[in-house]
Amino acid sequence: MPLSYDSQETGWISRWAFMAGALAADAIGRQAIQDAYFSADATMRAKFADAFINAAKLASDAVETAKIVNLAVTAAKLAQPTAEGITGIGFRVCRAAYSFAVDGGVVGTIALLGATSIPANAVILGGFVNVTAALTSAGAATAALQVEAADDIIAATLVSGAPWSSTGRKSVIPAFTGATSLLTTAARDVSLVIGTANLTAGVFDVYLFYVVIA
Repeated sequence: MPLSYDSQETGWISRWAFMAGALAADAIGRQAIQDAYFSADATMRAKFADAFINAAKLASDAVETAKIVNLAVTAAKLAQPTAEGITGIGFRVCRAAYSFAVDGGVVGTIALLGATSIPANAVILGGFVNVTAALTSAGAATAALQVEAADDIIAATLVSGAPWSSTGRKSVIPAFTGATSLLTTAARDVSLVIGTANLTAGVFDVYLFYVVIA
C-alpha cells in the first residue's frame, strides 16, 4: 500500500531511507518504487511538487553535470521570473561555432546553429567571439555576424584586419548596456555573412548572453 505522510513522520523517514539504501544500485527498482508510491499518493507527489526541492534543500555539489541527462534541460524548462525580486533563473548562453573545414566559406550567409535556437523576445546583453584560427581569403573578403538584423553582432569588415585576422577573444556590439543590447522579434539563428570573396580558412566560436523578457 502507498506510504503515507502523517504524524508518524519519523517512521516514514526511516522506511524511505531504508528503501533508498536498498535501491541505490538498482535503477529499475528505483523506478518501480517511484511509480508505485508516487503515482498513488497525492500527498507524496505534493511533497515533491514544483519549488519543494529548492537550492536550500540541495547539498553542495549534489547535482553534478554527470547526473543531468544530455539535452534534458531545454529552453522550455527554464522558467522566467513571474514576479518582482531577485532570481537566478532565466540567464542563458548561446554558443555558435564556425569552422571552414565543416561549413565552407563561399560568399553568402551561413547559419551557424542550423536552427532558430535563440527564442523570440530574447534580449542579447553581451558576449564575445573566440577566434582559434584566423579567417583568410584569396580576395578582399568581409565577414559579419548577425542575429536579428544585419551587422548587429559584428559589423562587416575585411578579414585581413581586426577582429578576424588574429586569434583570441574579440568584442561584439552588445556590451551589457541598454543602448547596445538587441531584442529578437522572432526565434533566430546566429549567422555569418561573407561578402565580396570566399574564405579559405578560419575557426571561431560565438558566445552570446541573453535573457528572455516575455
